[in-house]
Amino acid sequence: MKKIVLGIIATLFIMCSPIKTEVRDDFRSSSKQETKNFLKEVNGTSKSKSVLILTKGYKGEKIMATQEGKTVYSKYPITNLKTHLADYFSFDNNKTLIIKDNFSKQEVIIEPKNAAKYKFIYLRKDYVKDVATYKITFSNTLRAL
Repeated sequence: MKKIVLGIIATLFIMCSPIKTEVRDDFRSSSKQETKNFLKEVNGTSKSKSVLILTKGYKGEKIMATQEGKTVYSKYPITNLKTHLADYFSFDNNKTLIIKDNFSKQEVIIEPKNAAKYKFIYLRKDYVKDVATYKITFSNTLRAL
């Protein structure tokens, strides 16, 4: 009986998690040439590199990304309301990436086992009742920017 109750409680916590993940490749994509140029621009052409793209919901709060204690990104991104793009950067997909939002005091962790499979990782931020929730989309398709 205790195991059933604990299982139900654990399921509720997972369902209420502020971080949701999905894998998608079915959206409108950039051309092959645009993708190639984009990867070259962000230094993401290597197989050991992935690109994190911050999309909706960023309002100028400090976002910091670290790998093994080293800062790989630290800025105050603001989402463009027309393009739904805030910022992007490449990172080593063989190491854990920790993204910290200093305003909401939340962390998003992207594990190497997931990052190494996908070239593009989209991080969206939404607000539900003034609480930040995050959605991570793993993809091998660059959305039309």
